[in-house]
Amino acid sequence: MRTTPREVQDFAKVKASFTLSEIQRSVLFGTLLGDGSLKRRGNYHRLHIKHSEKQISFVRYKYNIFSNITNMKINSFSQEVNGKQYRFSEFVTLTHPEFTKVYQKFYPKGKKRVNNKVVEDFSNPLGLAVWYMDDGSADYAGLSFNTQCFYKKDVDLLRILLKDRFNLSTTKRRNKNGWIIYIPKRDVSKFVNMIRPYVLPYFKYKLRPYSLRS
Repeated sequence: MRTTPREVQDFAKVKASFTLSEIQRSVLFGTLLGDGSLKRRGNYHRLHIKHSEKQISFVRYKYNIFSNITNMKINSFSQEVNGKQYRFSEFVTLTHPEFTKVYQKFYPKGKKRVNNKVVEDFSNPLGLAVWYMDDGSADYAGLSFNTQCFYKKDVDLLRILLKDRFNLSTTKRRNKNGWIIYIPKRDVSKFVNMIRPYVLPYFKYKLRPYSLRS
């Protein structure tokens, strides 16, 4: 008589008891506003994390956050991009209905978007820090979120989120055929103090505008 392999049984047990914790939800939302993605495999979705190998500490951080729904090890590899070889590190979680619920919020028509369903669940400085580590950068006097992948109205909604939930004044600027969110000098200290406890050492350089560097 054929029996179910122990490995499959273990995965089923893990999935049956899994729900997104508050920390996981915050990291997930911050990641999806950045470079992270949810992809379907079979009936449900899973989280795919991929960064430059220089940011391996960030990959390990996210791996630890989602370790209770992950069965693969971090994979490091070379990939050709525009004719040059680069090193990357990645992992994927197991598929789960919890990820599918979040997918339905972020990808209402198959393309990542920002809408009221996304905004209403985003209120934690941890998620803000993960988003900034993922997709933020320092400018001469201020700091920016690189939101070029989103539509203008999505960017406007994110700016409202930053003002209403975190009391951050922002502007939007044209950049690479898209829009970025700019935090001006007057609000940099407020923003940095809010996210600093969650920012990994590798990303501390992003917290100082160029004008403040020696």
